Amino acid sequence: MDFNNILRLVRENNLDLQDESILKSKEFEEYIKSISKKLYEEYNLEQDKLKLLVDKNSDDISYIKKDAIYINLGSKSIRKEKNNKLELILGYYAHEIGHRLFTDFSNQKIYEKLILSGSLSEDILEFDDEESYENIMKMYKYLNNPKKSGKLCSLLLFIYQIIEDSRVEESIYNYLSNYGRLIEGLNKLRDNQYNSIKSFKIDLVKNKTFNALLNQLICYIKFRTFKEMEDYHIKNIDKVKIVIDEAIDAEDDIQILNKINKLSIFLWDEIEEYLESFNDVYKEEINIIKPLTSFEIEEDLYKNSQGISNTGKTDTKGEIGKQIKNKKAINEDLRKDLVKSENDEVMEINSDENSQYKSTMAKDKNAINLISSSKEENKNCNNINKENRETFDGVSNNKNSFGKGVMKLRNLKESTEENKNDFKLFSYGAIHKGIKTKVHRPGFTYEDKLNYTRSNKKYIEYANKLAKQVLPFLENEVSSEYSKNRYYGTKFDASNVAKKDFRYFSKKNPPNDSPTMALALRIDESGSMKANNRIEMARATAVLMWEFCKKCNIPIGIYGDTADLNELEDVSIYSYSDFHNLDKNDCYRMMQISPKSNNRDGVPIKYVADKLLDVEADIKVLFIISDGKPLAKPNYKDELAKEDLKSVISEYSRKGINFFVAAIGNDRDVIKDIYGENRFLDMSNINTLPNRISMILKNLV
Repeated sequence: MDFNNILRLVRENNLDLQDESILKSKEFEEYIKSISKKLYEEYNLEQDKLKLLVDKNSDDISYIKKDAIYINLGSKSIRKEKNNKLELILGYYAHEIGHRLFTDFSNQKIYEKLILSGSLSEDILEFDDEESYENIMKMYKYLNNPKKSGKLCSLLLFIYQIIEDSRVEESIYNYLSNYGRLIEGLNKLRDNQYNSIKSFKIDLVKNKTFNALLNQLICYIKFRTFKEMEDYHIKNIDKVKIVIDEAIDAEDDIQILNKINKLSIFLWDEIEEYLESFNDVYKEEINIIKPLTSFEIEEDLYKNSQGISNTGKTDTKGEIGKQIKNKKAINEDLRKDLVKSENDEVMEINSDENSQYKSTMAKDKNAINLISSSKEENKNCNNINKENRETFDGVSNNKNSFGKGVMKLRNLKESTEENKNDFKLFSYGAIHKGIKTKVHRPGFTYEDKLNYTRSNKKYIEYANKLAKQVLPFLENEVSSEYSKNRYYGTKFDASNVAKKDFRYFSKKNPPNDSPTMALALRIDESGSMKANNRIEMARATAVLMWEFCKKCNIPIGIYGDTADLNELEDVSIYSYSDFHNLDKNDCYRMMQISPKSNNRDGVPIKYVADKLLDVEADIKVLFIISDGKPLAKPNYKDELAKEDLKSVISEYSRKGINFFVAAIGNDRDVIKDIYGENRFLDMSNINTLPNRISMILKNLV
C-alpha cells in the first residue's frame, strides 16, 4: 500500500488499523511522520526517526532512544482501543515529541545521583510544623542507609517522571497548540489515561493502600483532580496539592526536585510503609556498601499504576523547548506594538475602572495548503477557499489552541464612528477586578470540513425541522404592523399584564428589512463539561442552531469560553461565529468546541450579551449551555459567583435580552437555582430540542 492510498483511506475514515501489514508498513510510518514535519521545520530540527513496533509481549508503549521515537502498536493500550486508534497513536507520538523538545533528561540523572549519595537540597528544611520536621529526620535516616536509599530513589524517580509527563503535556498545549492533529491525539491519550484510573474506593478493594494513594496522586499530577476521594484519605491533602501545582508550574529545574522532596516528606509515613514491604537492594564491595535502585519497586509501580507513559531515554536537554517559550514571550511583547487589521477585534476591559487590558481576535489568513495525493484530491482541494485550507497538522484548536493569525492592536483613542463595532468598553464589576480577557478566532482543519456534514447529518435534519416550524411565525411577524410582547414599545397591551413577565408593550415595525430576531449561543468549555457527554451535546446544539439560523436568515453569534488557561489570560473567549465577522465557514470552526479548564461565567455571558445588544433586531435571545458550576481562580465560586451571575442576568434582561439556560443530566437543579426556573431549558435529550426551541421562539414572537 503506497503513501497516497493511506492518505486517502485516512480522509475517508476507512483505514483498517487492525491490519498488521498496514501498521508495519513503511508508508504508515511516513504518514505519521508527515504530521509532525512542519513542527520540526519550524524549529530547524532534524526530524526524529520513527520506529513502529508490533510487539504484543512488551509492556512498553512509547519511548525515545537516541535519535528515534518508538511506538509499540502491539501494546495492550493501543490494541484494546477500537474507535480512535489512529488518534491514540498520534497521542503517544505527540507526547514523545514533547519530551524531545521540552525535557532535560540530564535532570533525572542528577536527581538519581543526589539521592544515592544521601543528599537533598537544603530548601527542604523550610517547615514550621513538628510533624514535617520529624519526617525530614526519618527521611534523612533512610537516605543515609545505603541498603535502603536505592528503594527510595526508585520511588522518587517514578514521581519525577509523572510530573515531567504533566509538564511536557502542559507545554505542548501552551506552545504547540496550532498543530491540530497532534493536539487531538494528545487529548485522546489523556482521555484514555484518565478513564484508566480507578476511583479511590474501587482501587482499595484490589490493591494495597499505597497503590491506591499513588494512583490518585498520578490523577492529580496529570489532571489536577482526584477520583471519588475525600480529603481525609490523604494526610496533608492541602499541602500535597499545593506542592504538586508548584512542581508542575516551576521553571527552575532545581525547584522541581525540591517540590518532589517536599511531597515525599508530607507523605513519608505511607512511603516508608510501602518501601519496607520490599527487600533492600545494594552491592557489597571491599569496605563499602553501594546503594542500587530497586528493579522490584520499579516493576511494581508501573504494574499497579494507571494513566502513565514511559519517559524515555535520550540526551536532549530541553534547549529547543526553552527557545520555543522565549519566542512565544517575545511575540507576546511584539504584539503590543502592531497595528490592528480589519479582521481583529479589540476589546478593552475596565474591571476596576482604572486598569485597561487589550485583547485581540484575528482571522487566520496564513493557513497552509494541503498537499494532495491524487488528481481527484487536487480537484477537491481547489474547491476550498484558500484562506481556510489546512494541512493535517494545521490550525486546530481542539484544546488550548488560539489559531495562527497575526494578532494586532489599535489604540482605543484612534477609533472612529466608522469602526465602532471593532471594540467595546466593558466594566465587569469588582469581583472581576484585574482579570485579563482574550478573544480568539479559532481555525479549522481540512478534515473538519470533510467530516462536518457526515458527523452532523442528524442535527442538520433537526435544523431543517426547526426552520419549518418557526419560519411561518417569523414571516407573520415581519408582515405585521406591530411586534407584540415587548419589554418596551409605543403601545401598551393591558391584556398581557396577567402574564407577569413584564412584556406588556407592542412596538411598531420599522419600514425596512432588518431581521426581527437575533440569537446568540454561549457554551461553557470548562473541563467539567467533559463528563456525561456534555460537550458533545453542546457542540451538536451549536450545529443545530447555526444551521437553523442560516436557513431562516437570522443573525447568530456562537461563543465558547474557559478560564485560567495560562498566566497571560484569565478568561479565554472563542468566537466560533461572530455577528460582526460573518463567515460561511464558521460551522467548521465549531468542530473545535472542547472542554478545557475553569469557567468564570459572568465575564463571557456579559461579553456575549453586549455583542447581542449591538445587533439590530426586535427579539434578542441568548442561549447558555453550562454545567452550572462557576469556578475560577482565585475565589470565583459558590455563592459569590452565583450572585454575580444573577446580577448579570438581571441587568441584561432589563435591557431586552431573553435568556434561556440549557442543562444536561444532573445539572438541572443548579441551573434553576442560579438562573431561575423560567429560564431553564432541558436538553438532556437532543431529539426533543427542536420542539423545545420552537416553542420558546414562538412565544417570544
